[in-house]
Amino acid sequence: MADFDLIILGGGIVGASAALAGVRKGARVAVVDAGLAGRATDAGAGIVSPVALDRGEQRPDWTSVITECVGYYRSLLAELDAVDPAGAGSATFEQVGELVVAGNNPHELAALDAVTERLSRPEGRRAHGVTKPVETVDGTDLRKYWPELRGDLRGIFIAEVGRVVGSRLHDRLMTAARRRAQAQSDSAGLEVIPGAGMLDAQHPVPRVRVGHRVIEGRAVLLATGAWAGADLAGFGVQVDIRPIRGQLVHLRLDGQQTGMRPVVNTPGAGYLLGFDDRIVVGATHEDVGFDARVTAGGQQSVLNAALNLAPGLSGATVLETRVGLRPATSDGLPLVGAVAPAIHVATGLGAWGLTLGPLLGDLAARHALGDQMPARLDFLSPGRPLMKESA
Repeated sequence: MADFDLIILGGGIVGASAALAGVRKGARVAVVDAGLAGRATDAGAGIVSPVALDRGEQRPDWTSVITECVGYYRSLLAELDAVDPAGAGSATFEQVGELVVAGNNPHELAALDAVTERLSRPEGRRAHGVTKPVETVDGTDLRKYWPELRGDLRGIFIAEVGRVVGSRLHDRLMTAARRRAQAQSDSAGLEVIPGAGMLDAQHPVPRVRVGHRVIEGRAVLLATGAWAGADLAGFGVQVDIRPIRGQLVHLRLDGQQTGMRPVVNTPGAGYLLGFDDRIVVGATHEDVGFDARVTAGGQQSVLNAALNLAPGLSGATVLETRVGLRPATSDGLPLVGAVAPAIHVATGLGAWGLTLGPLLGDLAARHALGDQMPARLDFLSPGRPLMKESA
């Protein structure tokens, strides 16, 4: 008998969500986590929004997945709060709403108008799971939310948007997985194994080597983000996935309460997230390979965008900088499903990691353990044209 029912390579948001899903099903789960520098979850402070600003919503199937993933947060947070009541509160997630703003840039204004028009129609709001009509705001009204914003911006307010701390959500997912495993000790189990896992593609039973230890599983789920391409290469499959570096800056406005401020987002560059003890501004989109350094140029780019958007932040204290490597595919859509018998993958979430990761990690784990993958996710299959057999 295999050591585990499911071995998960990668311990970020996707891997932690998959671990919780596996334990829920009564499985024996191992999470192998190398703790690599640049893991997107560790850097992430993200927006959880059902409304994309950069795709024109030309794919109803993609819009539907985003909406479903945002809706999943409700049930997931209720579960986490029940299992781990001490961890409840805004430190993990808070629905604060979102200001989508634009200045005098024609492209940004056109994108803002497109979002506004889409959400002005009842059918458009239903497609995104948005129940309240959006509110148009500009100038003085915008600065009621964020006094630091410049005066010539106009935008809309979307109520059903939240913000989340990636590392905090990850910790709560793993806490819930451990406690559920303990409560189901007769069947489920969870072991976290630190180190880089090497998948043996030749063995008939999936086998992973971690240092001097070798473990076998009925199924393996690759949730290693931008590193998944190297893992899959052992199966003779080339996946078009690459790391995109995102640098962020954390600021503090001394004496200011910023925890319940709405997210500020733009169709172009730059966003602002308010937390109880800081403001997060970001982020760069750099195609520089597996280079997880914080750079002077990257920080300048982030701060320039932030101060152009909100000049009043110029006196804020710089607390820290962070960097994460987002896994990106050529068509901008995730890869979720089987790549070989008993070998599954869930990656390619790009900048949507914190929005999509909890539900897609859950579905990928359940699929690896024998459940049917919903047909509505067929367009995310790793077998779509961007994946091809290597020569």
